[in-house]
Amino acid sequence: TAGGLGERLGYGSIKLKLPTELATETCYLQFYIETILSIQKKYAAPGHKLPLCIMVSGDTNKKTISLLAKNKNFGMDDDQITIVQQGEGVPALVDNDAHFALDTVDRYKLQLKPHGHGDIHALIHSNGVAKKWLKDGIKWTVFFQDTNGLAFHTIALALGVSSKMGLIMNSVCCPRRAKQAIGGIAKLTNEDGEERTINVEYNQLDPLLRSSGFPEGDVNDESTGYSPYPGNLNQLVFSLEPYALALERTNGAMPEFVNPKYKDAEKTEFKKPTRLECMMQDFPVILTGIEATKVGFTSISADMCFSPVKNATADGVAMQKKGTAPGVAASGEADQYAAVRKIMRSIGCKIDEAGPATYSGISVVPGPAIVLKPNFVSCSAEYKEKFPTPSNINISARSSLVVIGEGVTIKSLTLDGALIIECEDGATGEISNMEVTNGGWENVADENLEVEFLKMRGYSLNKVETNKIVFKKDGSIESDIPTLESTVNDVPDEKTIEKEIATVPMVENDSSVPQSDNNDTSASKNEIKDNLSKSIGNTTSTKKKSIENSAPKTKVPRSFSEPEPDDVGAGKKDDKCACAIM
Repeated sequence: TAGGLGERLGYGSIKLKLPTELATETCYLQFYIETILSIQKKYAAPGHKLPLCIMVSGDTNKKTISLLAKNKNFGMDDDQITIVQQGEGVPALVDNDAHFALDTVDRYKLQLKPHGHGDIHALIHSNGVAKKWLKDGIKWTVFFQDTNGLAFHTIALALGVSSKMGLIMNSVCCPRRAKQAIGGIAKLTNEDGEERTINVEYNQLDPLLRSSGFPEGDVNDESTGYSPYPGNLNQLVFSLEPYALALERTNGAMPEFVNPKYKDAEKTEFKKPTRLECMMQDFPVILTGIEATKVGFTSISADMCFSPVKNATADGVAMQKKGTAPGVAASGEADQYAAVRKIMRSIGCKIDEAGPATYSGISVVPGPAIVLKPNFVSCSAEYKEKFPTPSNINISARSSLVVIGEGVTIKSLTLDGALIIECEDGATGEISNMEVTNGGWENVADENLEVEFLKMRGYSLNKVETNKIVFKKDGSIESDIPTLESTVNDVPDEKTIEKEIATVPMVENDSSVPQSDNNDTSASKNEIKDNLSKSIGNTTSTKKKSIENSAPKTKVPRSFSEPEPDDVGAGKKDDKCACAIM
């Protein structure tokens, strides 16, 4: 991932530090690392670590290192993280004759501009990253942007496509409207019949088509309403071994181009100095022979895979008026919630939809705000395991739900308010027949906020009332829901049961004594113990099934209903699955 500055967004620090959403205020870098660590724990071979590489510039290097250091790498080991830094830039150009632009302050210096994200390939090569990852057994590398909170919803899917089709490079794409300002993936064929699947920039695609026998250029397909050329999202999956070999052969150098913006129709005068730049999606250009045929794409609905925070609010308002996604902080947060809701609905959960709201001119659907932490679910395939009876999940439009922890399962929940469910590492718990109603959380519109990441959104979050449940590793449950606390207190422990048994007349089982199912005085000690346990527990039967902590059986109390042994699913490790996130 490349970590840029947030100045264009009205944010004074690096974009990786921006909160992805306000429910937990988890920053993007923390979210990415937590997801990688969750995938590592669930699916990597024992002892195998998944690495992360971050591309920085001179402006972002120190701030990125500081963010990691202050937060202890968000749980990741030092040897998992590699930071590679771009150079100071390349000389800017002022005209079609490529005259250099002088620095606006010191006329004895050249004005420099960034060379582009295509530098990542050369940096991975020159820093020996690809070689090291290969040596460590990594098979796949994923590239993603610094502020796209939806990226990980579809990585597993794209990885599966790459593996099944034997692709060296797989571009995650979304359906694209004709002439939309986003690069399109196309298959190009030269005069010798050689084919290459590659991104073509939107300002080049239409004229290329018109000059190649398609007089109408880039037009929408009548049956789908979209261009035949899906939109490139710069979320790329590489098979690491052939990728590393290509880097060795080329030193990772990508083709360069100039894309000036002109003042005049004759295209003789630039609006501002331009630059030589390169793009990471041009990687197929350096592939040769049979390699070039092993490039493909995976097209996925944009609302499941792409909602970057890259624009200032004013620019986002203008884009939204034109029917284009605004790409601002408010839309990025709303789209994260929406993607989770969509997945939950797809398996049968009943999730209401809030009405649209407008903040600083940006229209979004603010809720329900659902945050499922990566250690709870790290990919869409895990949702069915965590919500095994989805028809029993009901969440109102004004609700907020945060779930943290690998060991919790939610069987039935009716929520109208705000609820946090947390399961400590090593603990397990189950939510059943639970109903929660409280004041909840609400967005408060305010365009005069001082905190930058709130001002960018145009609202703050007022947490009016929240309930929280914590499953503890020792088998206990902490909760501020009164009915649950009383249930915990009313569940009988071993001493209570033994004391009650002592007051019951006991007789030995004897064939000469008639036995009766209704005669407690003739019951064995174990039968009485079982009956007492049930009897005392049933004094709060209306609360009994609301929550369960399935800790080791030696701990008492711990349960409010007895689950079947396989009710709580456990993730299975796959020693053949390895993934590096870049």
